[in-house]
Formats: sequence, C-alpha cells, structure tokens
Amino acid sequence: MVISFLAISYQLSAFEECSQNIYMAINQVFFYIPNLIGYVRFIFYLVSFVCHSLGYWQLCIGLYAIAFILDEFDGRAARAYNQSSNFGAALDMVADRSATAGLCLILAQLYPNYLLAFIGAIALDISSHYYLIYATGMRGSASHKDSAEWSNNKILKLYYGNKTFMDLLILGNELFYLLLYLDFYLVGVSLNLGGWQTSIWQLLLIVFLPIYLLKQVTNILQLQAAGQEIAKLDLVERESKSTTE
Repeated sequence: MVISFLAISYQLSAFEECSQNIYMAINQVFFYIPNLIGYVRFIFYLVSFVCHSLGYWQLCIGLYAIAFILDEFDGRAARAYNQSSNFGAALDMVADRSATAGLCLILAQLYPNYLLAFIGAIALDISSHYYLIYATGMRGSASHKDSAEWSNNKILKLYYGNKTFMDLLILGNELFYLLLYLDFYLVGVSLNLGGWQTSIWQLLLIVFLPIYLLKQVTNILQLQAAGQEIAKLDLVERESKSTTE
C-alpha cells in the first residue's frame, strides 16, 4: 500500500515537473525578441489611433509610420536569433490587418464620401488573408507564403515568391493610405503642371495609385486562389471518406 502511494506520488511530481517545463517553454516563445517587437508595434498602433482621436495628427502618423517600419525588423530578428515561430507569424498577421483596418476607419471618417470604398478595402484585406491562412492550415503548410507553390496565378507566384515585389506592393499600399491622411491635414507645396493646379501630396497619390490598385488585385486573386484550394481539399476529403466507407 505504501509502495503504491509512493509510486503515485512520484508520478504526480514528475507530471507536475513536466507541466512546469512545458509552461516555461511556452512562456519563452511569448518573449522571443521578434514577438516583443510585435507587441511594441501593437502599442504604437493603438497609441497612434488614440492620438488621432485627441487631435494630435502629427503624432498619429509618426507613430503609425514607426510601427510600420518595425515590421521589417521583427522578421530580421527572427532569422538572426533563430526565433521564428507560428505564434510570431500569427501576431504579425493580426497586427498588420488590425493596423490597416484602423487606418481605413480613420480615413472613412475624414473622407465620408468614400466610406463604402474603405469598408470594401477592409473587408477584402481581412477576408483574403483569412482564407489564405485557412487554406494553408488545411494543407499543413508551414507558412501562408508557401501559397506560391500551389497557386497557379502568375501574379500570386510573383508576390509570394519575390520579396522585393511583395515589399513594393505592401509599402505602396500603406503609403497611399498615409498620403491620404497627410493630404487631409496638410496643403503641401502647390504645383502648377501645365495649367493643372495640384499639391505634392495629390501628385504622390497619383504616383502610388497603380501600386495600391495592384495590391487590391493581388488580394482579390489571393481570395480566389485560397477559396479554390479550400474547395479542392474539401473534394479530396469527401473522396477519401467515400472510399473508406
């Protein structure tokens, strides 16, 4: 009886020790350097939106820009310190989608005539990335960027297969939104181009408009490709079930 009790006690203590080790390992992931950068980005975005609501538009755009730039450094830190993680990838994705949605809501407030356009941009951005992540999970792929391997669309292959092209579209997309924000608060340098009166911000908006539109096209193609992949995997699953029955 005593021996059985001691054996059970030993097993319980071993289980508790194992649980503590797992808990400590999980906590280590939360405190990876790239994930810490992700938390800072979240804070900066949140404070940025608070600054806008309080009327400090200069701080708003400054903090938003810093948070956007930090997105480049979390990936570098993950590779440099060998701290890539699925948690970090999810954190990065949520931070990006939340920030863009928040900025679009602010722009919808500043430009109420384009409310539906900004709502559509938010819906497309979130839905296309959600479908892509869902399809990636169903395939068991390590990253949503692996979609370049199973997508037949040339633009998507280029987008996820060429980092320079991806960075260009992401940067152009964010700069377009930030220029809209600046154009509302700053008149900017007035330009006279052959009788056409405009400002430096509006001219830059025209320059970045094609990049912005191409990013939206990429989101649409991403949504389509991910939806087709999910449907294809559904059919494969149905066929496998029917053959085993």
